[in-house]
Amino acid sequence: MTAFRLISLSAHGALELLIGMALLASPFVLGFGAAGTLIAVVVGALTVGLALGAALADTEAIDIAAHYAFDVAIAIALVGAAVVLAVTRETAAAGVFVGAALAELALTVTTRYSAAR
Repeated sequence: MTAFRLISLSAHGALELLIGMALLASPFVLGFGAAGTLIAVVVGALTVGLALGAALADTEAIDIAAHYAFDVAIAIALVGAAVVLAVTRETAAAGVFVGAALAELALTVTTRYSAAR
């Protein structure tokens, strides 16, 4: 199980920041509807905040278990949002959220959740 844990928590934070920024930009680039835009901005801002917390893992103490739980929760929320938006026929937003959820899950699976001290 630990063979896949290749990414440090600070590198995880940097990659998670890219996911969050992509979520923030996607409704304006791809022209989502009102619901897709609202969800993308809220989840994107939460992801960016979570990523900034992980970036401090090398210099300050953070609650690593809580960060892991939030990573999983964001991925589940993205899948749920994708299902709701697919039902309401906002397929572009649904596709972006599925992609972001897969990226977040891949990042969660490959991260070494430990403080590098």
